[in-house]
Amino acid sequence: MQQQPSGDDEGVVRITAHRRANRIVRTTVAIPGSAAQSRRLVGLDPAAAVDTLATLATHSPRAHALALGQACAAAQGNAAHDHAKLVAIERELAAEAADTHLRRLLIEWPQALGHDARHTRYNEFHRRLTTKTDPASCFELGGDVLDLVAREMLAGFFNRIRMPHNLAEFIERADTGSILGAVLRDMIELGPSQPSAGRGVAILGTQTAAAWVATIGTWPSDEFVAHPTFAGEPAETGPLARHAASPLVRLLLDRGHRLSARLFSKIIDLADCASRMRYPLTDDVPPLLDASAGPGVGMARVSTARGVLLCWVRMEGGCIADCRIVPAAAWNFHPEGAFCREACSSIDETPEAALRRLSLLALALDPSVPYRIELVEEAGKSRKRA
Repeated sequence: MQQQPSGDDEGVVRITAHRRANRIVRTTVAIPGSAAQSRRLVGLDPAAAVDTLATLATHSPRAHALALGQACAAAQGNAAHDHAKLVAIERELAAEAADTHLRRLLIEWPQALGHDARHTRYNEFHRRLTTKTDPASCFELGGDVLDLVAREMLAGFFNRIRMPHNLAEFIERADTGSILGAVLRDMIELGPSQPSAGRGVAILGTQTAAAWVATIGTWPSDEFVAHPTFAGEPAETGPLARHAASPLVRLLLDRGHRLSARLFSKIIDLADCASRMRYPLTDDVPPLLDASAGPGVGMARVSTARGVLLCWVRMEGGCIADCRIVPAAAWNFHPEGAFCREACSSIDETPEAALRRLSLLALALDPSVPYRIELVEEAGKSRKRA
């Protein structure tokens, strides 16, 4: 995801930050909806719908396509895939998520902090992650990604026996042999990034498709699709949600550095993706994709690099009669969710500082399309755009 300074708003996340007395007091976010995508699938048979969604999806196209296919199969009562097919799906999803993480970590995060992007290093992995699908290649590639994490991203943490006890030690470890050390250091030195109210939104745990159906029902409401909640509250999904219990992530969270915690969680999540490519469907981790069936209705849940994606399908006469898709951005950019809550500032800041902070927050929460930020005074006069 990257900033889009100006131009047509179609396909762009529009962020409007309202300022009063040099502080952001509220933020609104307009996200290109998935409803238009869903409508284009109605009337199609499953195979045509899967192909269509793979071309329409602005991120994680394989995850979208596989989730839709699984939901359609569940609605039609088709037999479950055999183990070999499930292993192949797990590896495919892990490779797609790893590719997304690598682009963020090697290109977009360094550029956001004024450092050199590692285009060549990323392209080496991108080519292999998008073409090498046989088991032997996936196993080897997963090992190479793990080596990248251990030797080039987190070398300072792997070379010490004792975990860092404070931020100074954390920065020291990050700076030791790490291509992301300077980025992590700069993020931490920017200071804490807690919500102005002092409390972040809840963390969305990993639930099976069957658990989602039990929680939401056999068909989601329009309100849930637009602004999803869990137990009546907005929740954050994505790498931070998956790795909030990690000691290193917890160190950053406990000291109020939520943006740095999200960045570090992406590195851990990248390593998890690599492990899944080597050893898919182990007993100690939930699968990336599963589905649940009801009368004429199928629901699929898939974990992507950005977070959970939910897909409901209603089938009639062998074709899709209705479809609902809830992407990760609907959680993280909820009107009372992580972005809007953390966008508000508790200290005075210049327009330039506000734009920089909001841009990093948007990158950390990672919507699927470019974004545009507009600062507006409470009286309505536009001050600054990015």
